[in-house]
Amino acid sequence: MRRLVPALGLVTGTAAVFGTVFNPVGGPLSDRLDRRKLFALVCGIVSAPAMLIPYLVPTWTGMLVFAVVNGSAFGCFMAVDTAMATLVLPSEADAARDMGVLNIAAAGPQIIAPFVASAIILHLGGYGSLFPVGSAVGLLGAPAIVFVRGVR
Repeated sequence: MRRLVPALGLVTGTAAVFGTVFNPVGGPLSDRLDRRKLFALVCGIVSAPAMLIPYLVPTWTGMLVFAVVNGSAFGCFMAVDTAMATLVLPSEADAARDMGVLNIAAAGPQIIAPFVASAIILHLGGYGSLFPVGSAVGLLGAPAIVFVRGVR
């Protein structure tokens, strides 16, 4: 167990560093090109195969590659997603309230995810099964961005 804690910190830290690097790149680039939906879609599609890296290459190197690829895609997505959210708000006067509602709505899946993950771990073959399920969910969820109206 002692070896796991520093390893987990390094993987999480690597993902955070790459997310932090790609966040300020993806947002302004999507603004300049006026193509936020495309960026969000690509980030979602990149995350799906990234989720398979630890499953297909269950090594320390595989986990670090996963952290780099997924962290980069997530960082870019968060910048673009936030920009898109501000563009589809119904009223400028109620923007603060509406962003608060969006924030609460975004927290919901984070509350439910541990329960869903425990069922996947229990019934689909252990912790390794989280990666292909995560990949499938990402592939199914990424195209949902197409239905956002009022944003290119």
